Amino acid sequence: MVKGIVPILLLQVAVSGTLVFANPTVDELPDLTEGVVPVIQYKHAQPLSGTQLTSVSEVEFIVTVKNQTGDPVVADSLILVVDTVKEITGTDILDRVEIKAPDGLLANGKPFFRIPNADKELGPYSESEAVTIRVRNPDYLRFYPPSIRVRGLRRSPGEAVKGLLESLVQKGILAPEEAANAMKSTSPPVPVPSDNP
Repeated sequence: MVKGIVPILLLQVAVSGTLVFANPTVDELPDLTEGVVPVIQYKHAQPLSGTQLTSVSEVEFIVTVKNQTGDPVVADSLILVVDTVKEITGTDILDRVEIKAPDGLLANGKPFFRIPNADKELGPYSESEAVTIRVRNPDYLRFYPPSIRVRGLRRSPGEAVKGLLESLVQKGILAPEEAANAMKSTSPPVPVPSDNP
C-alpha cells in the first residue's frame, strides 16, 4: 500500500515543486504578449480595430486573451497590465484617467487585472474568459483603447506531461507505477561525456 502511494507523492511533489519554484512575483512575470494576444472590445460594440476614439466620461472594455503559442499557459498566473492609454495626439494619459477596481498595481504603478480561469491552464490556441476594464475619463479626453500587455507563465512540455500524468493517476486511468515509468521515459537523456577531444 505504501509503495503504491510513493510514486503519487513523488509525482505531486515534482509537479507542485516545479510550479512553486517557477512562481515569481507579479512584477517578475514574463511578458507573453507576442504569443498570448489580448483582444479588446467595447462592452456593447464590435471588436476594435485600434483606431477608434472615445470621449465619454466612462467606458468599459471587455478583454480576453488568445493563446496563439503551441504551449499551454499556467492559467492562474495570467494578468492583464494596462500599459498605456493614448489620446488623439499620441500622448500617454494613463495618469489622467482612472482605471477602476484593478486587482493590483505593479511596482511602476501600472494597474493589472487577473484573468479568471476555470481550468489549470490555458491550452494552445484557446481563448481565456473575459475581464472587464472600466476607464473613468473625468476630463472627457479623446483616447484610443488602452494598450494591454499580457504577463504569465508558460508551462513547459515537461510540466505539461507531469500534469497530464497526475490527472490520469487521480482519475484511476493510469497506475502510479506506470505514471512514474512514463515520467522517466519523457525525461531528456543525460549526455554522456566523450573521451575524444
